[in-house]
Amino acid sequence: MPDQKHVYSGDMKQRAVDTNSLTTRLVINRKYQNFDFSQWLFDRLDVSPGEQILDVGCGTGAQTLQFLNAIGDHGSVSCLDINQESIDELLESCDGDQRIEAVAEDMVELSNVIGHTFKQKKYTLAHSSYSLYYSSDRASVLQSMFDSIYPFGRIAIFTPTKPHGMVEIAARFSQIPDAVIDCLDFGSEFLEPEFRKMFWDVRVDFFQSEMNVKSKDDFIAFYKATTYFDQSALQAMTEFASEQIKQYGAIKYQKNGYLITGINKR
Repeated sequence: MPDQKHVYSGDMKQRAVDTNSLTTRLVINRKYQNFDFSQWLFDRLDVSPGEQILDVGCGTGAQTLQFLNAIGDHGSVSCLDINQESIDELLESCDGDQRIEAVAEDMVELSNVIGHTFKQKKYTLAHSSYSLYYSSDRASVLQSMFDSIYPFGRIAIFTPTKPHGMVEIAARFSQIPDAVIDCLDFGSEFLEPEFRKMFWDVRVDFFQSEMNVKSKDDFIAFYKATTYFDQSALQAMTEFASEQIKQYGAIKYQKNGYLITGINKR
């Protein structure tokens, strides 16, 4: 795994990039969310056949695989993720599909990867979901994404935002690291001002969802896979989950997100 310049360190960083932790979060989110995030996102990305797509922080391909289903025979997807294991799993899922190229590299090296590794050099869509805020040099990565798009190309970035119910629950029993709170402010505090410098045409969409987690084991498995997991709070979180399920039949909390899209009309 390349040495990533990450806003997190130690165990927090490991859980942020680890394939097993990522898979746990994805599976449990899909199981209990009351709205389909993937469908919501793709309704707004409006991907067309023939598009050339850059996917930054692709993980195991939650969005990449949907891109491949939408771009037809003449489109392509160029993917980058810090975790080689995630890239390997993605390529295995693609089963030799020639429309995809994927590398394991720190996203701060995006410009070099486009210039020296990817066959495709320009894109109609540069996308990143649940990823860009992890970089300690966000501005550089965003600029590399902007430099990579065609005229009338677009950048779309999705990030979690407040209110974030799971963080709020965990905050009852432990202190949430400042870096986690910073990531929840990333959309409004960093992305929107930067997008309005780069683009004349900017759109913001809010994803609003409620989680209804009916299994204590799933709730705790998700908590253990988060960047803000605190071993000292585990017993209290477990007791909280048990009491909520006993009283209400589920642990209910908000899980919201922020999507910003800019179209290059300059």
